[in-house]
Amino acid sequence: MTWLVLAVIVAASVALSGCGSTQSSNTIDGFRLGVLVKCSPPVDVDAAALDASCAGFPDRAMAALDARDPGHAPIVSTVAYADGTQPGTIDVTEVASPPAEATRHPGPNVTVFVFKLADGTTRATGVACSGDPVTCVGVGSYAR
Repeated sequence: MTWLVLAVIVAASVALSGCGSTQSSNTIDGFRLGVLVKCSPPVDVDAAALDASCAGFPDRAMAALDARDPGHAPIVSTVAYADGTQPGTIDVTEVASPPAEATRHPGPNVTVFVFKLADGTTRATGVACSGDPVTCVGVGSYAR
């Protein structure tokens, strides 16, 4: 009898573990996660140049989260990933040439930000960069 109760509890917890989840394998809120990205912002530059670099990306990603999910729980942690739809990694140090355009979605390159929230949920937004000169904006979903 104990084994039966334990089996029912395990089965129920497995079945419910996906409820309310916003991720499926390496996709969160529709954003596909690539490799982990670390920012190496430029040094000895003015505030505008620093904001235009990867150092300004988290603020743009948080603004996109606020716009898409107003009233969300407080952010506990933030991690950045390359766009998993890209054929390779994205260099946010601005030293390498840009990768090929995305193969899974139209539009610019996207750096994906994953937010762990105080209520235990996980959300994702992105920062899309394109143009010459390069401009970057926070996005709540891939371009369609």
